[in-house]
Amino acid sequence: MFTFAALCPHPPLIIPTIGQNNLDSLATTISSLKKLNARLLELKPATLVIISPHNKSNENFVINNSPKYSGSLENFGDLATKLDLTADTELIDSLQKNLADSKTKFPLAISSEEKIDYGITIPLYYLLENLIGVKFIALHPSTTTDLKSHLEFGKVLQKTLTASDKKIALVASGDLSHKISDDSPVGISPRAKEFDHTLIKLLKHKKINEIAALETALSAEAEECGLKPLTMLLGLLYRVPYAPKILSYEHPFGIGYLTMEMELK
Repeated sequence: MFTFAALCPHPPLIIPTIGQNNLDSLATTISSLKKLNARLLELKPATLVIISPHNKSNENFVINNSPKYSGSLENFGDLATKLDLTADTELIDSLQKNLADSKTKFPLAISSEEKIDYGITIPLYYLLENLIGVKFIALHPSTTTDLKSHLEFGKVLQKTLTASDKKIALVASGDLSHKISDDSPVGISPRAKEFDHTLIKLLKHKKINEIAALETALSAEAEECGLKPLTMLLGLLYRVPYAPKILSYEHPFGIGYLTMEMELK
């Protein structure tokens, strides 16, 4: 059963060894992630499913069935931060079987890559503090399929996960527009703020179908990376009662960082 669901950003600068003097600029996001950590400590999930857009090769939907996951931030010059996680191989096997048996077919790849990407490592740095005994499932969206397929993929995954008697937490990792201001490392777009404001409004009002139908040109212009993981999460929550709770939204470096909990009822 699902006990927790959230969307988390993954800016490397929230990691103390990387952000250093920039931590104050992201204090609101860090505070929000710590609040989510407190919720997880209260709920004590057995398994945490995390969806990251930054897989090495993700033309297909990807399920990582490596028995162990290892995370680091060496690519950002941080040699100290490391995560060693245990995968929930039982649930992963069930997901693979049910996807194979599903009438709806998706482009699917099974990975056995022990090394996980920064889209997983960064939010878990905060979410896992003092959290003991949790197992993990790492998932990745597809670059070649549309948002409606991601919504449907989440719905199919839901059937397996909700059949389990384990307490399961769901996390979508992703940032919003990367082109909000001149501070952005990839430039500025007049449509970047439009994307973020539109998505946040739709999330607040639980307009799931409208999110899945968002204009492709708008998301591409915004250069976001969170929409597909988020849409998969919304598929997982299909017909699950929840209250949307925006914990924070900020863009100090021209990139939109939204932290949101879907409070399950």
